Amino acid sequence: MKKCKECKIEKPLNSYYQNGNNRYRPRCKKCEQLRNNKKFKPKKCEICSNEFMPVNSINKYCSFKCKNTGDIEKRSNKPKVKNCKFCNKEFQPYTSLDKFCSANCRVDNVKSKRTKNWGKEKCKKISGKNNPAYRNGMYSLGNKKTAIGERLYIKNRKELKEKIINEVGYVCCENCFTSNSLKWETHHIIFRSEKPLHKHLHDKENLIFLCIKCHNEFHKKKSIRNNIVENRKLNLLFGNDVLNK
Repeated sequence: MKKCKECKIEKPLNSYYQNGNNRYRPRCKKCEQLRNNKKFKPKKCEICSNEFMPVNSINKYCSFKCKNTGDIEKRSNKPKVKNCKFCNKEFQPYTSLDKFCSANCRVDNVKSKRTKNWGKEKCKKISGKNNPAYRNGMYSLGNKKTAIGERLYIKNRKELKEKIINEVGYVCCENCFTSNSLKWETHHIIFRSEKPLHKHLHDKENLIFLCIKCHNEFHKKKSIRNNIVENRKLNLLFGNDVLNK
């Protein structure tokens, strides 16, 4: 037995709706029906057009039979054949929202919109110095010499590192021969600022693999490099003005 919260009469558990986990609602079935009748007005069923009292605002059908027939009618009203938005080919849509016959057409439709934004006319407007990525002619069409030189420097820098690993077995500085450093850097013995755009600037003879400590010392004093310049005969390539600085 349980006491109803609305009418305050003790009634058996059969007269209460069950929520789940063997729990019952606080009001009996009659009180809940009366409460629902106050909230909602009677409606007409969309299938049989009979009046019924809805339990909530979503109810459109008076019974499960009418609901099933209404669902079947909705499915039958869906378009059986559609034309693809991209290739204009007829296809059977899975849902009413389908616009493309396949995933390839959907991707191609996105690509076709993207190519409009990157046409020849727009590319001309943002080329060269008008490009937001333009930095002092580096990697730009305006100055091809620096772009080719940078590619050569990257290639020789990689080969120099691989050569040291093959000869010694590990990465080490070519000046102090240490293998313990926070950072490894490839240094131009003849600075870029001294001989800009020189044809031998990015050669392997002008590059040396250093630890960060030695690299900072090389930039502080140019006199440290004199022995290396003479041993590698860089003065013959760049001129005698690079000595004794």
